[in-house]
Amino acid sequence: MSDVFISYASEDRDRVRPLAEALQKRGFNIWWDRSLAAGQDYAQIIERELRGARAVIVVWTRGSAASTFVRDEAGRARDEGRLVPVMLDRVEIPLGFGAFQAEDFTRWNGGATAPQMQLLEEALRAKLEGRNVDGGVIAAKRRRLMNRIRVVSVLTVLALVVGIAAFGKYIITPQQHHATQADLQAQLLRLLEEGRLTPEQAAQLAQSMGLEGGALGSASTQLASASPSRGLPGAPMSETAPGSTDDQLQLASDQQFSADAQQTYQAAIANLLTHPDSSVRLAALHLSDPTQRDAALQTLTAYAQAHPEDPQANNMILVAGAVGVANGSPLGQQALETAANASPQNPVVWRMLSHAYVRANRGQEAQAAANVSQAVQAQASGQSDAAEQQLQSALPNLSSPILQAPVASELGRIAERRGDFSSASARFAQAYSLREQTATPTSNAVAAQAIQADAQRLVIALNRSGRSEEACQRLQQAQEQHDVAAPDQQTLDQCQRMRVRLRPQVQLSPAIRRATIQPGPAPAPSP
Repeated sequence: MSDVFISYASEDRDRVRPLAEALQKRGFNIWWDRSLAAGQDYAQIIERELRGARAVIVVWTRGSAASTFVRDEAGRARDEGRLVPVMLDRVEIPLGFGAFQAEDFTRWNGGATAPQMQLLEEALRAKLEGRNVDGGVIAAKRRRLMNRIRVVSVLTVLALVVGIAAFGKYIITPQQHHATQADLQAQLLRLLEEGRLTPEQAAQLAQSMGLEGGALGSASTQLASASPSRGLPGAPMSETAPGSTDDQLQLASDQQFSADAQQTYQAAIANLLTHPDSSVRLAALHLSDPTQRDAALQTLTAYAQAHPEDPQANNMILVAGAVGVANGSPLGQQALETAANASPQNPVVWRMLSHAYVRANRGQEAQAAANVSQAVQAQASGQSDAAEQQLQSALPNLSSPILQAPVASELGRIAERRGDFSSASARFAQAYSLREQTATPTSNAVAAQAIQADAQRLVIALNRSGRSEEACQRLQQAQEQHDVAAPDQQTLDQCQRMRVRLRPQVQLSPAIRRATIQPGPAPAPSP
């Protein structure tokens, strides 16, 4: 039985997870329904845990304020004197609960040592120890801690500005490990995050290092002076690939890569430095430190792969690719390959990957990636024939199945749009086979959706080319191996008439729905 029960709306699960983890780090015995095991009686377990908890945290959000279950749980906690409300969104708290002070977590940075967590701990300790909360003491503590929040906010804003300006102004080369303002700022934030430094101490250190007050203006000047020619954190301005025989051509390639990579970095770094997860924030800051860069790249890519639903997941992989390649890390090329597979309609990703292959002296693959980039741009401008030619040229020269699969799939869609369903089925079969080669039991939802999309397109193309029996057999195989749904009711009925055993569920995937109802390529980012 747990001491603290967290009540929240199911759609807020990902937002509540950091709160539960932070409380556990502070020593609290927490229960929330993520603890449920498969097969357990959901309602019975919740009832038991709610009844046994000595404190009930109710997380007020837009979703929970409208949830009957959350209001019922909050009402029981209120009536029994166990209610500890927390506010993640600025919402009007439901009637009957407005008299209870809700701790404001709308600006919480996700850290276990943040000021908001200290206030929440005080309220929880009082409930667990069976004593009344001293309102005067809490109010005084709240005023002190809110001042600390303002200090931390200044430091965070400064870190954001310095981080964006870190293209060339705060470069640390492998030969010179002199601490810069960016490094000192990162260390302050890390020490604050770990609770090894109080906000007051951080403020004093920041002032002594010139990081507060006028430093904001200085950082703004540095940001304005950071030009696209300066390069990514730690990156040399220009570098010729091993074995290159055309220095002038390679110089132009370096310049294009620098522009692409910096545009990618600039577009993403602000969101990463303010991400709810502290490990992502620290990794974004550590990209400018050569001694911690590889660890930061690994953190960003691992987090993105573990949380594909995160809106910033693609940005994490793109930034890891751009910074990694710029600084000669093999992790950069791997990240760009992952990004190209996840976002094959982005020509910038393919251009950066082409440059990574040039640096690795892999000329054929470099040209193939460049061809795909040009094909994506041609497709976006309606030049399907030119796009198809470029993709056909690229496909045999790409060595990795995770890159071959999206190219083969796009060739299938081009053939599909011109009504050549025989060629389309061959390409979709090729893409499906390539994706199977890279599928694993731990593949994420993005990989599973790609397999399903190619399998469903294959079935549709086979049907439209008059090979209905083969279509049903391929669908049966895909269901058995990858739980692929039938693309439409007509196909399902047809296969059942042929006595092919298929599961009854019919699910038209979003990818297929877009392809069949709204044909045409997705718009590609401008080069």
